[in-house]
Amino acid sequence: MTPKELEKTIRALLQQSTGDAELRGQLEKLAADEISFSGFTWLFGPELYRRNRILFRPFILSRFSTYMVLPKWKTQTIRWKGDKARILEAWLAEVDKNDEADLFRRLYEWKLSESFDWRKRDARGQQIMADLQARFRAAATPAQRQTVLRKFDLWFQLDEENACSLYQRDARAASAYILRRLPSSWLGGDKRKLWGRLIALVEAKKDEDFRWRLYRKQVPLVDWTKQSLGLCDSIRDGGDLCHELEKRHPEGLSANLAEGFFQLVQRRGRDVFPYIIRHLNQVWRSWFARGSYGKMADYAREKGWWDLWSALIRTCSSRKEFNKQVLDLVENRSLPEGDVVERLLALAGASREWNWPGLGIATVHQLEEPVAFALYTRFPELLRGPYKLHVQANIWGQNYTQLLSHFIAVGDEEMIDHLASRIVTRSGRWGNAVKLLEDADRLTDYYAALKTNEAVFSRRAANVLGKVPAYSIYQYNALIKANRLARLLFERSASSYLADPRSLADLVEASEIHVMALAYRALGLADSRARAQAVTHLPLLMGTLLRPMQRDTRTLAFGAVANGASTFESARPILDRSKDALNLPDTRYPKERLLGLIAQLLHRWPELRGAKEQPVVYERAT
Repeated sequence: MTPKELEKTIRALLQQSTGDAELRGQLEKLAADEISFSGFTWLFGPELYRRNRILFRPFILSRFSTYMVLPKWKTQTIRWKGDKARILEAWLAEVDKNDEADLFRRLYEWKLSESFDWRKRDARGQQIMADLQARFRAAATPAQRQTVLRKFDLWFQLDEENACSLYQRDARAASAYILRRLPSSWLGGDKRKLWGRLIALVEAKKDEDFRWRLYRKQVPLVDWTKQSLGLCDSIRDGGDLCHELEKRHPEGLSANLAEGFFQLVQRRGRDVFPYIIRHLNQVWRSWFARGSYGKMADYAREKGWWDLWSALIRTCSSRKEFNKQVLDLVENRSLPEGDVVERLLALAGASREWNWPGLGIATVHQLEEPVAFALYTRFPELLRGPYKLHVQANIWGQNYTQLLSHFIAVGDEEMIDHLASRIVTRSGRWGNAVKLLEDADRLTDYYAALKTNEAVFSRRAANVLGKVPAYSIYQYNALIKANRLARLLFERSASSYLADPRSLADLVEASEIHVMALAYRALGLADSRARAQAVTHLPLLMGTLLRPMQRDTRTLAFGAVANGASTFESARPILDRSKDALNLPDTRYPKERLLGLIAQLLHRWPELRGAKEQPVVYERAT
């Protein structure tokens, strides 16, 4: 529809005398079909809110928008002015009266956007603080003040004067709010600077927890270093010292603590190791030199502090320096072999990690091929073990053509399978892609030769695919077209995996979705081995009926589930679970395929049919 036609349709729906639940269903269908729907928040939002705010609030929030998406993906900003402003002002007042914090924030920010764009962010912040302070002072109870803070939980930076005012009015309610809105250098604020007046107020109230949280976020690094060195002189017990240092540890992504840590190590040595090693992710080398990190690493080496030295090299060094240190140790014949192995083990592992809910990222130094070859020659078990994660063939990093040839020559199955698990996901024309595809051709010939014994091939191929990391295949069709190894393992060997039940079990529980799909395809084959193994894996396969999955993968799983229904006892729970899946709201669920599975089960096991599922035979009346 055009925007005018859509507006007319929305008005007609809102004027109907239908029930609220039916109206919501009609609006949800219209919103799913029309990309411009959310642009009419100003129209449907106030009306639905007044009609039944409990029922319609989730719908309003999910479709709330201050702009309209037009055909050809153009956008139009909906301005808070004219007739729309009068409608929205009344809605904002009603939402404010009902203390609907989520809706209030969205409407309030919409109103602010009419007067303050991104160039006027300072003026915008001043307006928010003025409104916040007026409401906060007027709030009579702690509950009301908490509600005010929830309403103004917006993106802006507090200044010290307003922070002090909030804290004096209600310290308990304002503490967390203040900490979330401290000036940040990332957002153009001042550099780290303690708010002395606020700290004095906090100390007067003896609020130790908030006092140290504020200190950690604001203390200048020069002051922190000076105070930490003072603690080193005054506290003799190492455990107590680390506890006090933790209490004062600066927070902030931009804080490089290399120089301060170096001075602490010089002053107290091993006493501060537990504290420093825990926070090495806040030590950064400079762009063109090693900086204070380099001084600390050299100092640790001179003192023989190999635990600190290895942690610094692993966490803070460049890839070039990491490889140099590994190679120096491998080529060192003067040290006892046990010491060399101990130091190499200390260097292995992830460098840095960043973890958020549902997402984690780790960086690992990659071994250059000559270094990996030297390590494998002297300590092959180290490369097969802790250093395996440092050997990752990738397009923008290293390729290991000569090392792979050596692995094949000596028959090292573990390392061949490891490199194959990385090369099987590579395609394209950039970086090392051409070399990696040449390695894939060599591996294809190697694994194809194993097909003379399908059980051996199944074991080795499943070992390769089981090591493929999750989300490492982005364009499956392009990969299959370009990479011969992927074509062999994914497309041309499904029946071969049935030769080894244990290997197929590994594929069913693999982390990469395309590997799981391959297992479903194998279990869905018209093969007696597939039917037998589908029964074995039925508890896992039944989960595919209800869990979130891609449409094509779920369709493959249906075939495997159907093979698992080889007995009446196994068919009954499959049928019950399939009927439950019919009620799922997922619009992309292949319900027609699911109905086919249900029909197949009822045809094969007539005793499972209900009263309404019995066949009806019509005869002509005589």
